[in-house]
Amino acid sequence: MTSWLRQMTGGCQCLSRESASTMTGHDWFDRFVAAGPGYDGVQMSLAELQALLLKAGIGAGLPLGHAEDFSGLADLLASDPQLFAMALAALDGPHLPAHVEGTEDHVVIEQARVLMAGPVVIDALLAGAARVVLHRIDWPLLLWPMLHRAQLVYDVRFGLASGAKGSVTVEMAERQMLDVFGPVQPVPVQIVEMLKSLAARTYVPASEASRVAGAGAGLSDND
Repeated sequence: MTSWLRQMTGGCQCLSRESASTMTGHDWFDRFVAAGPGYDGVQMSLAELQALLLKAGIGAGLPLGHAEDFSGLADLLASDPQLFAMALAALDGPHLPAHVEGTEDHVVIEQARVLMAGPVVIDALLAGAARVVLHRIDWPLLLWPMLHRAQLVYDVRFGLASGAKGSVTVEMAERQMLDVFGPVQPVPVQIVEMLKSLAARTYVPASEASRVAGAGAGLSDND
């Protein structure tokens, strides 16, 4: 785990590397982390990376609005290869709607999938909820960039706390989270290829009908 991740997780047990995911079946992620910290990377512009994340999110089955939220994390995810790998692992569905219980003041989300539940957490707190408790969240560490981005967009402050049995509580706070995200780094080649594979699911198969409808470069390219 890189230095900023150690700094980030130091104050919240729920966001430790060991509890990075409550899910299983991501052997590639463990191998990726073990191969670090040096990775062969691809230099990408922020706009290019956001576009790729948007298509990958849609290809992975995220609703359009959630995929847009996911692409908005591009610069934060690209600040650390291991965090980016967690985000890629989180794209492994199913992406079911967040199961919300509790009251308007105390919201509870069971078996939370972070890419689906994260925007719900932010919306609930902005709407006036005092706190949101997430149980069995799959990739709790990804809450940090999601909340950090929301702080910048909405000029608010959030706090995180761990609870019993791996639960995470998010609430409004008076002190803003420490800005610990570094500059954008080259994206590891493995991550780029896996994102492109997901993005390819959104492509329309070539056909005469698709060309008539305007897809592709056309039959003549004389521009």
